[in-house]
Amino acid sequence: MQPSKDMAIAIEQILSLCCQEGEEWGIQNRLCSSYNKSLELVPAGLHGLCLSTIEICCSKQHKIYQCTAGQIAAKQGLSCSLKGDHSGSEFYTDCCEACKIGLVVGSSGNKCSVEPFAFGSPWDEIYDGCCNDIKSEGEVILLGGHDERGLCEQFPTICSQVCENLEGGSYACKCHPGYELQDDRKTCLLLSDEDNEALEPPNSCTKGYRRNMRTGHCEDVNECETGEATCDVQSQVCRNTRGSFQCIDVLAPVIDCEAGYQPKNGKCEDINECLELLDVCDREREHCLNGRGNYTCLPKAVTKCQPGFSYNASLSICEDINECEEDGACDEGYRCVNIRGSYECIAPVTNYPIAPTRKKVEQCSPGFRRHNEQCVDIDECAADKNACDSNQVCTNEIGGFRCDCKIGFILDAVTNACVDINECQVNAHECLETQRCDNTIGSYTCIRLQSCGTGYTLNAETGNCDDDDECALGRHNCRPPFECFNTKGSFRCRQRSRYLPAHTSTSTSTTTSTTTARPYRYGHSNDPYSESRYTSYNPQLPPCGIGFERNSLGACVDINECLDDRKCHRHQQCINTNGSYRCKDLLTCPVGFRANEAATECLDIDECAEGMAQCGPDQTCKNKQGGYICQCPPGHIIGQNQRCEDVDECSMHGTKVCHHNSHCINTIGSFRCECKEGFKKQGSSDLICTDVDECTEIPGLCHQRCLNYWGSYRCGCNPGYRLSYNNRTCDDLDECEEYKTTNLCVGYCENTPGSYACRCPKGYKLGADGRSCIDIDECRTDQVCNGRHEVCTNIGGSYRCTRIECPYGYRHDVDRRNRCERTIRFCQTTDLECLRTPHSYSYNFLTIVSNIPVPPEGRGLFTLTGPPQYEMIDFDLKLVSVDAAPHVRPVDIHYFSLDKKTNEAQVNLRKSIEGPQDIELDFSITVFQNGQLHGTNVAKLFLMISAYEY
Repeated sequence: MQPSKDMAIAIEQILSLCCQEGEEWGIQNRLCSSYNKSLELVPAGLHGLCLSTIEICCSKQHKIYQCTAGQIAAKQGLSCSLKGDHSGSEFYTDCCEACKIGLVVGSSGNKCSVEPFAFGSPWDEIYDGCCNDIKSEGEVILLGGHDERGLCEQFPTICSQVCENLEGGSYACKCHPGYELQDDRKTCLLLSDEDNEALEPPNSCTKGYRRNMRTGHCEDVNECETGEATCDVQSQVCRNTRGSFQCIDVLAPVIDCEAGYQPKNGKCEDINECLELLDVCDREREHCLNGRGNYTCLPKAVTKCQPGFSYNASLSICEDINECEEDGACDEGYRCVNIRGSYECIAPVTNYPIAPTRKKVEQCSPGFRRHNEQCVDIDECAADKNACDSNQVCTNEIGGFRCDCKIGFILDAVTNACVDINECQVNAHECLETQRCDNTIGSYTCIRLQSCGTGYTLNAETGNCDDDDECALGRHNCRPPFECFNTKGSFRCRQRSRYLPAHTSTSTSTTTSTTTARPYRYGHSNDPYSESRYTSYNPQLPPCGIGFERNSLGACVDINECLDDRKCHRHQQCINTNGSYRCKDLLTCPVGFRANEAATECLDIDECAEGMAQCGPDQTCKNKQGGYICQCPPGHIIGQNQRCEDVDECSMHGTKVCHHNSHCINTIGSFRCECKEGFKKQGSSDLICTDVDECTEIPGLCHQRCLNYWGSYRCGCNPGYRLSYNNRTCDDLDECEEYKTTNLCVGYCENTPGSYACRCPKGYKLGADGRSCIDIDECRTDQVCNGRHEVCTNIGGSYRCTRIECPYGYRHDVDRRNRCERTIRFCQTTDLECLRTPHSYSYNFLTIVSNIPVPPEGRGLFTLTGPPQYEMIDFDLKLVSVDAAPHVRPVDIHYFSLDKKTNEAQVNLRKSIEGPQDIELDFSITVFQNGQLHGTNVAKLFLMISAYEY
């Protein structure tokens, strides 16, 4: 018979439900073959089919998770070998290797097509995805033509440690000292201590690595943290790589995140080092506990996850507990929303676009959770089967739990693990001197070394020596008139007691009778002395009781009535008893059956048809073999008063009767499942509730972006906007105000809808990066300062025309336009006034930005060098004038210093100067010959401090 269409649909729905259960079981990283939930909703005949479906869908989730983790490892340059035994671990390695191949091909500028060849599934999809991802990122791709960089520079993670470019565009992987290159020609494995001592010279680490003096291994140097990176802090972001670093250009606002966080969607989000395998925990002895911005390695024996988290044994990490899956998490009428480490109760949304209101959830202490407006203790031992390891006993405590070693184990102070106690070694056993102690895991056994000896036999089950009963086993040598008597380890032969006839008389006549001696206790004997003859007095004896008669010896013995075939019917068996007999039916029928007339078989009694049943008025009698049952209508059971009562399936079965996305509502004789808010029934099925896509079904629900997720939705905004307080509309983000401390723009920041723009003051132009301001050098145009003896000086945002006018007695130097020389070229050696008059004045114009950084050793401004032929040269610096803006602090001579050498001196700036202000300095040089003044020159320094810091 072919199955009906309705039956096929029912099986399809059941298998769909089983697959969902398997996927959820796999998402929780549980062992697929250990599914132990009830299958009450599945017909008994389909239990095996459902369990197989659960295991398949669970394994699929494990494979998806491991494949994703493998791709992440490939993109981070980690090894494709996964430590430990994890379900789906083969997909971790396969997807990691395929992704690495795709990254290499994509970074080399080649096509990502796999048409000429094929790896097969899932390698083709992973290879193609990683190949196209590396192309779209634009960090290492070739834009066309020949790239002078080698593969090592284009793809820094192609080798696990050291990459060397070879001729012809190829590469080779090498390892640091103390490591050995594996067969895959890219992975490096740490050598043993003996090999390291022979191969690894001290302090021999490749560039980009530093030796750890504690472990002796070469560790990567984070150049981004040590300051060794040469990235532009204003337009680039430093990214550390193994043995080097990368400078990445940024066009969007740079968000500086602290260690343990990463920029994502315009904000800093915590990095789960435990899940992304970025931790350094020993997974065999420690658990990885992720925190906000960090993580902690805790010994397995004492691990306690933070409140709201439970331990995942397969991944050795603490995972968030979904409190919403537990009954009573929120009060009636509120929707439970799980969040990391906790949950929220949200009032139902009835009218759009009114924002949902949140009900504040009281924070319970660690080790407690909120349940029906109260904080109740969390039984970590019941909630997490792997809270303690297999050699420990979990004991729940108020607000926490503890792990105690099982009997036969002790806590190792080094590894914090419970290890087996060798009772034999520490003499903590109870074996006898004749036994050998053999240690076992958690206990010990005693093995007997010596035999039990004569009269005993070793009991293999108990290990004890049991006494041999020689009398019962026939191993004695007692002969009449002695009988065998067993003792511990031996036996005794003792003389048996004699006895007289059963009855005596006072008659005077005597007779001689023969009696048979009492038989041996064990066996019979043919010994001629086995019969004893004696003479006794035997008078007339009284009659015996009913059922007895006297034998030839005069003793009363039982009459065997069964020797008479007429005592019982032919269908009965006669059984003789002491002094009587009884008849037993040859056919004995159990309760609920009776024999047929011929007594040849037992027939069932139909109590329902014969009116023998005692069922209630609302019950139906149903006969069965050997009895009957009283049945209630469907959805009812017989109560204490023997009447039918409604079954509350919702209370009896809890969350098992309906899908986890629906509520159970009891009805008379049945129940119904109503989907929770945010869910709807899938087709005609009352068992499966599927998610409602609010974003599709409610147009205009969100202002810009609508993100549907399981059971609800969330509104989002485009870049440059943020979600408003009503969680629907989007407000423009004023980047200029939001990131004013991060120097978005060098000049002025102007907010625009959804973005921002950088503007520069007059005299500047916007740089190619869109944020920096570049000064316009007006002096290069040759259109300004064209007057006689005028000098053009470019300053930040402007320029200055200065006319050089020589003092009285001086004239312009025809060779140097910024110099005035004395009209009297030579002086008499005795004319001191002439000698003290400077031979020349040079006019030097310097521009400095406002608040220019000054290093501790100072910033050099101007240098004068004297002729080497003079035996003595003196330098001097004087502050002539200062012209500062009213709000600006004017400088003094202490802002400058003079660094003198033999025939050279340099003017240094010692402090940062705020602009705008103009400063005039006289830097003079005086030479002496044979102790007499020979002449002097003056360099006039005009410092022009701009109003801007750029």
